[in-house]
Formats: sequence, structure tokens, C-alpha cells
Amino acid sequence: MQAFDQALVHAPNLAEAWSQRAHAQRDMGQTAAAIAGYQQALALGADPELHRYYLAALSPDQPAVNAPAAYVEKLFDQYADDFEAHLVGQLGYQGHSVLLQHLPADPTARFERVWDLGCGTGLCGTLIRPRAQHLSGVDLSSVMVAKARALGVYDSLHAQELVAFMQQTTEPADLVLAADVFIYVGWLEAVFEALSSRVRSGGWLALTVEEADPGFEVQLHSSLRYAHALPYLQKLAAEHGWQWAKVHRAPLRLDQAQPLMGAYVYLQKPDNAESLVMAQPGEPRS
Repeated sequence: MQAFDQALVHAPNLAEAWSQRAHAQRDMGQTAAAIAGYQQALALGADPELHRYYLAALSPDQPAVNAPAAYVEKLFDQYADDFEAHLVGQLGYQGHSVLLQHLPADPTARFERVWDLGCGTGLCGTLIRPRAQHLSGVDLSSVMVAKARALGVYDSLHAQELVAFMQQTTEPADLVLAADVFIYVGWLEAVFEALSSRVRSGGWLALTVEEADPGFEVQLHSSLRYAHALPYLQKLAAEHGWQWAKVHRAPLRLDQAQPLMGAYVYLQKPDNAESLVMAQPGEPRS
């Protein structure tokens, strides 16, 4: 903090110094000071979309705003090299494994096409590969995608924003996974809109969320992660033709050395026709 104070003595109009100082104040719980710092950075010409996002995270009385794509991309580009060691090794992340363990579909079924949204370095992809005839991964971070490609478990990988991927792809999916993804997305209307015509009858959407406090549909925490209310997800599911199949509550990872609970949500498209392909072991990938 002292270094930022000294920098601002010499360059009081340096927006980046105000912003970095506010980051430190936010991490120390100095909310009012952090808000003032972000506002000053904004007044001095800092990225308006990014700083409104920072401010929204510290102002629970204000509506949540979606995370800027450039921020999320940069965050995970920088995080990629240490991602698994930190998330799994230090924080005990288990969202990917629990999500698949509780999938209500027939445990012997293989899915014709699986999408791993926000695939990261491939944690879900490695686990679902034996049950996927064709596996696609998509992530905003090209560095994460490169890590996933090195595993050799995906048939296709896309360094792309999730909604854009779903709008452009032509092949429908039978299973869509979104493990620890929506905490960086926020409002999910566009996601459900894009998914509504891209999943076959009988297909599944399996996702994790942190649950919002009462009174919120979508809540942006000071950690810059979003939480979602289950009634909000139920509303979106109903609007877009999904059946609410199951919700399972279990820890996602550790936060401040304590288990952070999450909701593992499973939605299914009404099965108007047989759409899950029961491929035989050893069949070639399409």
C-alpha cells in the first residue's frame, strides 16, 4: 500500500495506480476506500467497463454487471500455468468430479456429442472422455485451450466466448458441462437462449453455481465471482424448455481454508425421441 501511496504523490493523475491501490484495499476489506479509488481511476480515464464491474462487486445495492470478456481472458491466460496446482492442489477443487459423479443419466451411456464449456486445462474433459463419442472444449483463454490440447482428449477445441461458440456451431449436443464456469459469467439469459436450440431432446445440461444470498437472483461478490439463486435458474430452465432433474449440494473447493458449498444442477431437455447414442466401446470418434 505504501508503494501505491508514494506513486500517487509523484503522479496523482495516474489511473492505474489508483486502480491497483483500490485492488489492495478491496483485498484488505477496506470497501469504502476501494470504492473511492476505483471511482477516481474511472474519473482519470481507466477502462469504464472494467471499473464499473469492480464497483458493482463492492456495491451490493447495485445490479450485478457481467464480467468484461477481456478481463476474464487475461485472468485465465495469466493463471493457466499454475491453474491445476493451485485450484486442485491447494484449494482442493472437486467441482468437476462431483458434477460427473452425480449426473442422473444412465452410467453406462456414451454421449454422441459433449460440450465442455469453460474447459480450462481439461479437468472435466479427462473424466468424460470415456463416455464421449465426440468431445468439444471451449474456453475464452487461448492459453488454457493450449493446455487442454496437450492432453489429447478433445476432438475439437475453441478459444472463444461461450455464447458465440454455441451460436456458431452447427452440431447439436447431447451433454453440456459447465463446471465452475458461471461464477465468471453473471447473468445467464444469453447462455440459455443460445443453448435452447443446440441440445437434442433427452440431452443434459450439468452445471455448478455458488448460491446467491436471499433477495438476489445474481450476486457479484467482492471476490469478483458471481453467485446465482436456484429460483433464477429454475425460471430460466422453464423459459427455455428444460426439465429440472436434480440438484445436489456439496463443497466446490476451499475458501479461506473452509469448504465453499456449491449447487450441482442437472437439467434435461424433454425426451421426444431417442437421442442419447449408446455407442459401443471402441467405436471411432466422429
